[in-house]
Amino acid sequence: MDLSSTKKLLLALTVAYLASTMSVALAGDGGGETDDLAADISYQTGLEWPTEYKDNCRTGRSDFVGPQTPDIKWVYETGSTTRSWAVIGNNGSVISGFQGKVVCVDPMDGTLLWEFSTEPSQASTCCMAEDGGVYVSAGNKVYALSEMGTELWSYDIGSEADEPSVGSDGTIYVGSAGGRLAALSEDGKMLWDFKIPGNIRSPSIDKTGNLYCGASPWALYALDSTGRTMWVFKPEGDLPLYEGVYTWGNCLEMPSIGDDGTVYTGSSLAPGIDYATGKPIPGYSFVAHSKLYAVSPQGQKKWEYSHPESKWTIKSPSIGRDGTLYAGTDCWRVIALDAEGSVIWEFNTGEDFTVCPSVYSPSIGKDGLLYAATTSAKIFCITPEGTEKWRFAAENPWLAGWSGSNNFTPPPIGDDGTLFSNLAQGRIYAFKTTEMS
Repeated sequence: MDLSSTKKLLLALTVAYLASTMSVALAGDGGGETDDLAADISYQTGLEWPTEYKDNCRTGRSDFVGPQTPDIKWVYETGSTTRSWAVIGNNGSVISGFQGKVVCVDPMDGTLLWEFSTEPSQASTCCMAEDGGVYVSAGNKVYALSEMGTELWSYDIGSEADEPSVGSDGTIYVGSAGGRLAALSEDGKMLWDFKIPGNIRSPSIDKTGNLYCGASPWALYALDSTGRTMWVFKPEGDLPLYEGVYTWGNCLEMPSIGDDGTVYTGSSLAPGIDYATGKPIPGYSFVAHSKLYAVSPQGQKKWEYSHPESKWTIKSPSIGRDGTLYAGTDCWRVIALDAEGSVIWEFNTGEDFTVCPSVYSPSIGKDGLLYAATTSAKIFCITPEGTEKWRFAAENPWLAGWSGSNNFTPPPIGDDGTLFSNLAQGRIYAFKTTEMS
């Protein structure tokens, strides 16, 4: 590989890492039949896909069967780039953050219903409330919007805000790049905050209301709903903080939570390059490879997994109804693991270093089909056995002049089987199998 190719690869990996870890600023069975646990793990009863990976436990498993073929239902052009993901509101509308705005479109035909300005900041992935309200971060602020996109209030957290999470009692939780986790009331008043030296993600939330926050440098904090620390998980011990790395660099990720309370967290490594200057960080030394960890509800490591070809990122997994874990990586693969951390299968997208190599953990249809988005402008439909059923590729895997990967984002699944995914260049795609297919 020549020098220019090496530089392109490093840039691709760096941007892929940034794209796959940032939704800010900027089967289901998998096996045997079980009772539907969706109401148990997500307070958003009646909402189809109100937050990242479906519910507060980030399982990624839908109550509905997704498309069997990659038929395009509609495409909405926003005119603005994004790294944020789509969610589904309580009336089925598709709500997404883009550079400088939040858009809400009709799920049937993709027409614009409303738009809210967050200029000049990138709007995060949104989080929906049971009453139809929308919570979104942009820059240092978190905004509460009505169902029709009208601002109700905003709160300045003091540094770059992560996407919001909403608890079963309506409390809004917002992490930040300044290491502050804020708990806000439904009318935007501070209830409590929690601070750490590094950066802290907004929480995943278990069935009892406990909070689990990925943080840097490689830490996972467990808090109760009052902000009291229950435990801190540092699998590699105390690690150094470095100024200048990407916002969510060297973080344990926003975790997913199994039905038995096991917490699964992936990790993201940052290259030893100062983001602002592009120069190497003096004395930079960190963990050699990304890992996936399984942590007991008491904060003890149950197991860890690493892949020999995955250096920068292993994503927190989506979780099938039978407990199978499906983790995205930065080496073109989705990995299926059992509850003990043993590999069941690997799905390789078959791409090379001419495109960004990251694959997100998939969304899971009720029939067990997996829908995995990539940072190379593709969506793969994968069977529960790990074989390709279909793929869709947009025309531009790399955005020339923007120096960025043209990533699709992990797609929510609507109640009629429509799949929705944002494309970084500024589109929302809707896929639904037509009756003729």
